Amino acid sequence: MTTTYRAATNAVLGLVFVTGLGLTAYLIAASWGGLYWLFDCLAGATAASLALLRGARRTWPVAGGLAVATVATVVARVADLPQEPGPVTALALAVLVSSGIRTLPGPGATAVAAGGFAVVGGTWLTALPDAAGFTAVTVVNALTWLAAVALGITLRLVGRGAVA
Repeated sequence: MTTTYRAATNAVLGLVFVTGLGLTAYLIAASWGGLYWLFDCLAGATAASLALLRGARRTWPVAGGLAVATVATVVARVADLPQEPGPVTALALAVLVSSGIRTLPGPGATAVAAGGFAVVGGTWLTALPDAAGFTAVTVVNALTWLAAVALGITLRLVGRGAVA
C-alpha cells in the first residue's frame, strides 16, 4: 500500500471515527444522561487511535484495541453502564482485526481472530440480566467481527495471489 493511499484511507477513517464519536456522544447523552457518553467516547477514541496506527505486521495496535474493548466491556458491566463496546470501538476493532488477519503471520492472525471472538463472547456474557443477550450491541459486535474476519482472510488470500 502506498503512503498516499494509506494517508487518504486514514483521513477518511478518521473522519468516520470523529463523526461516529460525536453522534454517539449526543445519542447517549440524550438517552442515558449524565457523563456516560464520556466513558464510551474515551474507549472509542482510544480504539480509533490504535486503528489509525495499524500497519503491516504491527501487533501492538491490534492487541491494544482488543484490550481496550475487553476493559470497556467489563467496566460497563461492573459499573452498570450500557453495554460495550460501543459502535466506534466496534468499528475500530473491526479495522484492527481485519488488518491483523491480513498482515500478521498465521499464528498471530489466528490469535487476533480468536481475540475478536472473545470480545464478542464477552459482550454477550455481560448483557444485562433481563436481556436474552442478543441486544443490538451484541449483534453489531458479532456482525462487525464476522465482516472483519471475512475481509481480512479475503485480503490475505488476494495478497498471496490465491484469489483472482
